[in-house]
Amino acid sequence: MKKNGHLANQKEDYKRLGITKEPAIWEDGMRTDGQSGSYEWWYFDAEYTDGTKVVVVFYTKDGFDIKGEACPTIRFELTLPDGKNITKLISETKGSTIRASKEKCDVKIDRSSIQYLNGKYLIHFVDDDIEYRCTMKPILPMWRPKTGHIFFGEKQEDFFAWFVAQPSADLEAVMTVNGQQCKLVGNGYHDHNWGNAEINNLINHWYWCRANVGPYTIISCDIITSKKYGYRRLPVIMIAKDGEILEDREEYTVIERKDTIEHLFTKKFMDNKLKFIQSSGSNTSYEIEYHRKEDIDESSLLDGMELSFLKRIAVKLLKVNPTYIRSVGTVTLTVNENGKHEVYKQEGMWEQMFFDNNKKAIIKE
Repeated sequence: MKKNGHLANQKEDYKRLGITKEPAIWEDGMRTDGQSGSYEWWYFDAEYTDGTKVVVVFYTKDGFDIKGEACPTIRFELTLPDGKNITKLISETKGSTIRASKEKCDVKIDRSSIQYLNGKYLIHFVDDDIEYRCTMKPILPMWRPKTGHIFFGEKQEDFFAWFVAQPSADLEAVMTVNGQQCKLVGNGYHDHNWGNAEINNLINHWYWCRANVGPYTIISCDIITSKKYGYRRLPVIMIAKDGEILEDREEYTVIERKDTIEHLFTKKFMDNKLKFIQSSGSNTSYEIEYHRKEDIDESSLLDGMELSFLKRIAVKLLKVNPTYIRSVGTVTLTVNENGKHEVYKQEGMWEQMFFDNNKKAIIKE
């Protein structure tokens, strides 16, 4: 019997979804109709050698809004080397369907676009005072955890899906801010999410982490289902080196959380230290530690949402306040192999996404 809130990984799951174990280019194409009853977005982040950080997200509508009408939206977040943050939000007319291909990643919103072309991704964002052109050249193959689908419900009818089109990529970019142009080089990441159910009914919170440490690329997640689905822990892991994925067996992942505080902005818990321990055969294991130093983004997911009078009353009564924190800090990777220990350190970036209001973590393995 299948458990509610599980990462689908059986033969019948692949068959049901029309996919194979080998990820395909079309999976990064549009996977929903962009209308009521779904959400979908394409996410890109970049870390450049001069300290500049960029996040670009193309949405079919307002974030996780399942019931809302289509509203193609771009969110562009720029963190400059001096720490200054600039955020841009551009939306097309409500009710208009996003212009996107189902064959590959090829999405257009307003004057901006993302496109998969000849094995590379081309990202172009433009508004009145910022223009950003970025080329992403993959270092690693496309990847997803098993089918990439977490299923919920008695008939497994509800799902949250995740496709990692570029776990790691070399970047070259040209950016113009208020007439000042600069050229950038660095490393980036791109993934793609979609779903058909209200995410707060499925998931309580998650930590999503990625880092390039020494010769290794790491993606690690700690996903906790909602109360309805028993606060089950669903870990995700990917460890790669030299263009090859070495480890992605989440069934062997152990997660530890330490130095827990109450976050000043969210008023919920925040774990300053996260540790993922991955066994990989009798003679090899990996330990990945994330040590939070500061936050570069903290927001309520209700910010900017158009809520009716009745919904605003309900939000206050239910004390609903979904929150998002993007943190930076030190990532330490320890590779234990045949009795030898190699340690690598690097700055990394990760997030805490929270859909409920519990001040303390509730987790059942």
